[in-house]
Amino acid sequence: MTNDSLSPVLRWTSIVAVWAATAVAAVMIAVFAGAEVYLGWLGVAMAACVLVTMCVQLGTQARQGFVARLAASLFGSFLILALATLVLWLLHVD
Repeated sequence: MTNDSLSPVLRWTSIVAVWAATAVAAVMIAVFAGAEVYLGWLGVAMAACVLVTMCVQLGTQARQGFVARLAASLFGSFLILALATLVLWLLHVD
């Protein structure tokens, strides 16, 4: 990691890329997972988001703002998956 800070565009690109991957995963779970297993797959998706976030943020090789970028990526992913959970619950409620 270097001490150089990222440009605002690269900083937000590294965060929004994880959010986009999370949204794609949520849509795939909604389409392909059944009512019995979608909660488990949403947990797997969040674990994958943690790994993707770590890879993307470490790939930027910038120390400054690392924790803030990590937190923003994971918090956004959490909100996306929480919204997906609510929508899927409403769709599958008996």
